[in-house]
Amino acid sequence: MILSFVSLLFVVVCMVLFRRMGVQNPFSKGVALALGLSLLAAICLAQNYMQSLIFEVNDGIGISNPVAYGVIGEGPWSTDRFRVVFERSIYITIALFVVYPVVVLLESRRR
Repeated sequence: MILSFVSLLFVVVCMVLFRRMGVQNPFSKGVALALGLSLLAAICLAQNYMQSLIFEVNDGIGISNPVAYGVIGEGPWSTDRFRVVFERSIYITIALFVVYPVVVLLESRRR
């Protein structure tokens, strides 16, 4: 959970810095950065969820990578919780894919 907030703060700070530095289309670049981070998290969460489904390989259930641990955090780990977190990350990634062209269109019209 902490990784999600840190990533969001990082994207907002980058967007503000892009705007102050005079970078063209700072908001669409910020959304693209958020999309890249979201895609990375979705891939790591997918890998973690798939690995948790193979009980024979693992001695119990655990988190398989640091990115997934940063998103999921501590608490009651279960395959269902891993699936729910993975599905939410997919929904966020799809939403960012939809928002990106809208932001690009709005920024291009503004100029």
